[in-house]
Amino acid sequence: MHNFINVANEDGSGYVISVVESEVTSKANAAKVAELWGAFSDYMEAAPKAVGFDVVANWSN
Repeated sequence: MHNFINVANEDGSGYVISVVESEVTSKANAAKVAELWGAFSDYMEAAPKAVGFDVVANWSN
C-alpha cells in the first residue's frame, strides 16, 4: 500500500481510499482485506465494496 485516506462526515458516511502497487497485488490480498474489515463489522452498516480505478494523478501538499 502506498497511501491510505479515510474520509467521513458527521453522520458516519464516508469512504476509504487506498493506493496500492497494482490491481494484481490488490486482488491477491482481497481475502485478507475482507478479514480485516470483518473486525469492524459491529461498527458498519455493511462491508465496504472494493472498486478499482487507475491512478491519473496523486497530488498532496
